[in-house]
Amino acid sequence: MAEVQELEEYEDLRDLQDEPWEERTLNLLQDSKIDKDFAKVKAGKRGQKKHKVRWMKRPMAIPQVILELQEEECREAALRSLSTFLLEKREEDPENYYRTGYLLYNSCSTMAILLQELLTFYGMMVDEGVNVRAAKRLANVLTLLQCIAANKETRHKFVKCLMPSFLPPLIKFKTSLEVYENVRAVALSVVGILCEAREPTIIFWAIQNSVVEVCLFSILVGNELSKVIGMHIIEAILQDDGGRHHICSLMCENLLKELMNTLEDLVSLSVMDKDFSPRLLFHIIRCYVLLCNNERGFSVVKESLPNYIMNGYFNDITEEFPAIASLLQQLLLTVGKVDNCSNHS
Repeated sequence: MAEVQELEEYEDLRDLQDEPWEERTLNLLQDSKIDKDFAKVKAGKRGQKKHKVRWMKRPMAIPQVILELQEEECREAALRSLSTFLLEKREEDPENYYRTGYLLYNSCSTMAILLQELLTFYGMMVDEGVNVRAAKRLANVLTLLQCIAANKETRHKFVKCLMPSFLPPLIKFKTSLEVYENVRAVALSVVGILCEAREPTIIFWAIQNSVVEVCLFSILVGNELSKVIGMHIIEAILQDDGGRHHICSLMCENLLKELMNTLEDLVSLSVMDKDFSPRLLFHIIRCYVLLCNNERGFSVVKESLPNYIMNGYFNDITEEFPAIASLLQQLLLTVGKVDNCSNHS
């Protein structure tokens, strides 16, 4: 019996390691094209092959599989089937993807069942019982929540029922289980899908639930994927007038200070780490640019912009990536530091 369980755990771990996590998370964000371009360059340099996703061979009767969620003994398989279906249909058949989100939200007891799944995982977090199988099951649940968050007809209801408010503890959960890092990215992507629409009511929810602080945590402890998604969410909030005003207000002085410290730490990391991702540098600069759209944010950025950003240190990267060069030029023009950069070019 122990050998069978060990074999099942090994297969679950292999499945999680083989998952195309960027396709399951970052690529779902509408504003992620630049990240895909950076990733292609990085993969090309390392000689990596594009991951082939193993899609389902036969179409499913979605309403029937949703009903199978009601049966506890069928639930795990139903979650896996629905998750696989959604991964396939997201690009191949967007209409069915969004339709499934509508069905999931409006079908009897389904949201209560998904919430129960999250709470069950909470219990494992407390008891230190999180294993590979539980992480895989949670990733499938979160894939369903991505679909609900992406649907315009269910997005606001999803936020109103406070279901997304159960995500921050999952994002901030620390575990020695290495594959959980990618599950963290899936949970972040649900928040990212919600915030990228930049709708005031959802940005207000994000502010009320300290989403910026959660993202800063993920940037601090997460892998590159979690860092990039966290940056996307912060940028979405900064692009909203209310969100930008909140972060830059005197009332949130500590939050703005924490954000600036995090950006400065990332710049320092980019200097020390030869393999630092160019797309992270892009998002760092973009955050600075967005902060400059607020009077107080502009003053803080101008006073504390790292020297490495201003002195031409990243010229090699900007020559390779015109998008970064353009954004950096915009930032330096805004804060009046163009001369500093050109003198060291």
